[in-house]
Amino acid sequence: MSDQPKSANVIVIGGGAVGCGVAYSLVKAGVEDVLLLEKELTMAAATSGQAAGLVGQVRNSVERTKLAMRSVQTFSELQADDLANPGWRQVGSLRVALNDRRVREFGQMKAVADQAGLEVEFIENAAAQAKWPLMNFAAAKAVLWCPSDGYLQPSDLTMAYVAHARRMGAKFLTGTPVRSIHVENACVTGVETDTGTIACKMVVNAAGAHAFHVAMSVGLELPIVPVRHEFFVTVHADGLGPDLPVVRIPDATLYLRAETNALLCGGWEPKGLSTDPRDYPLADGPPVI
Repeated sequence: MSDQPKSANVIVIGGGAVGCGVAYSLVKAGVEDVLLLEKELTMAAATSGQAAGLVGQVRNSVERTKLAMRSVQTFSELQADDLANPGWRQVGSLRVALNDRRVREFGQMKAVADQAGLEVEFIENAAAQAKWPLMNFAAAKAVLWCPSDGYLQPSDLTMAYVAHARRMGAKFLTGTPVRSIHVENACVTGVETDTGTIACKMVVNAAGAHAFHVAMSVGLELPIVPVRHEFFVTVHADGLGPDLPVVRIPDATLYLRAETNALLCGGWEPKGLSTDPRDYPLADGPPVI
């Protein structure tokens, strides 16, 4: 933390994993004078710190697959630093199909992975059982194995981004909420905080649940809706260890991974609680609309 500067080249709004990852990527690419602003007193104080930390590369398009593969490459690079790493565990993942429709979907996803150059293979139930001895795979109609998947600790990832980006010259300010973005002749000229204006040439909106409000300050209505998600962590149990693969069972809307010697379980809620961002404000005051 330091006194608020008068100007910056690029300002990133939001100190979660995405915002800090953007700051890291920018300075690593050679961009100078990058400043990140976070309204809370610490980084990863909102949704990032609550994330489950699963890292899966098997996607429905080549572009998304390659983006996920680049993320894994980044996590592996960060993990090599003993002083600031994301707790990256490359334990692989098992994706389980319980019906024929899902088997066909997995086949399409494998074709995409093959095209993207991602190592993925169908394995027998017995092989899956050997990788996850406590799980019964008798009902599985297909199991897709990706050895380079894994999981990490989202808060540790965020702080690893911060540490590495700072070494390369990025600046981070916490306790600094952004109130508006200044625009002149269709170009960004700065941002307004509680302690004054910071001139800049570019703004990156990584404000999470408040990204809608930040965009509205320049007349853009982003089609985003915050959705609540839940997972739970069990007590410690024999047979559970941090090197077990991540498991995804889409037909049961279930994912799980090890959490030290316990189990972290979550699901894809079909009717998750959502909040219209127009109904709550960026700061004290009435809703946006």
